[in-house]
Amino acid sequence: MRRVLPWLLPGGGVVALVAGALAWAPAPWLSEAARGYPWVAFALTFALAALFHRTRPASLALALAGAGWALGGGLEGMVPQAVLGSTLALLVALLALTRDRGIGAPAGLAQLAFTVLLGGAGITAALAPPDAVVTLFTRPSFPAGLTAWTGVPEMTAFLWAGAGVAAAYGAWRRGGPVERALPWFLAAVFLAVHGGGDATARLLWLLGASLVLSLSVVETSYAMAYRDDLTGLPARRALMRDLEGLSPPYTAAMVDVDHFKKFNDRHGHDVGDQVLRMVAGRLARVRGGGRSYRYGGEEFTVLFPGRAPGEAMPHLERLRADVEAAAFSLRSWSRPATRPEKPSRSEAKRLSVTVSIGVAGVPAGGKASSRDDAEAVLKRADKALYKAKRAGRNRVST
Repeated sequence: MRRVLPWLLPGGGVVALVAGALAWAPAPWLSEAARGYPWVAFALTFALAALFHRTRPASLALALAGAGWALGGGLEGMVPQAVLGSTLALLVALLALTRDRGIGAPAGLAQLAFTVLLGGAGITAALAPPDAVVTLFTRPSFPAGLTAWTGVPEMTAFLWAGAGVAAAYGAWRRGGPVERALPWFLAAVFLAVHGGGDATARLLWLLGASLVLSLSVVETSYAMAYRDDLTGLPARRALMRDLEGLSPPYTAAMVDVDHFKKFNDRHGHDVGDQVLRMVAGRLARVRGGGRSYRYGGEEFTVLFPGRAPGEAMPHLERLRADVEAAAFSLRSWSRPATRPEKPSRSEAKRLSVTVSIGVAGVPAGGKASSRDDAEAVLKRADKALYKAKRAGRNRVST
């Protein structure tokens, strides 16, 4: 369930909230909400995206503002709405396959400029469709029955389907908060343009789409502060947050990669990063209710809430053995492009990776942990770690 929820929330919750409001909220309340709040939401989304250098949400906020202006002004008719919807679908598809750039960087400015140009062209064509555009969106071009099934012209249905595939691929490939938000954003925008409601409903759907983006930016900033980019584990700040106020008993273990400097000096920092990711992968699967964190450099911390050191020791010993048994092979620079079924010894060199672990904890019956108490426990675990290193490394010590 923990793995599924990030894909459903907050995007799915926002879409459900807007649908519920449109179904049951009084019409005067909805009309009042649609009068100014969407524009506040568009501006807030753009400001948040610019603050945290998220060019895709910033670009989409501009697109929402343009769509809100067109739809709020009473854009009607199958072809005008199809042109606007197709433009938005194409924009989302392209942005889903790119990455966020710095707002002031050339690539970021290019994304924003592209959004303005494509959006401006789409709105212009939607407000006064040329004959060629009318023909394009009314002539059957794709499998028969697509319009009857979707309720939109075939060209538009094809572009929305492509945008959905692109958004789903981006969410699966990268899995970041913005990527997971894009499919829900796409659903809200589709309902705004093709949902068949009045101007109020359309603006509220765009408001929902803007909220989905804003929350994804906030979630991204939270992840930047509390999650380590290299390993994917929670960072030191998350550890200190979780330690404060923790009720005894609990155990903290400091984990250090043995001879890590030699990996970097002999094989380069890229290999060192691979070692850290491999160790982090084993730490993420620690048993006994342990939570793993990247403390800094080659050091990690494992926290066991509700367990005294004696109860945590078997799980830490198993963790140490799992790291030692992990296969980490350094392949030759001359390796072939296609991986052979059985690499020769000249193509692969097995690197021995081990960790030393120091353990400290607070027994049952003590007071809840303050920040000073938490730091004292970590210092004791650190001392135990160096005790393990002096004893020969690749061991657990208290």
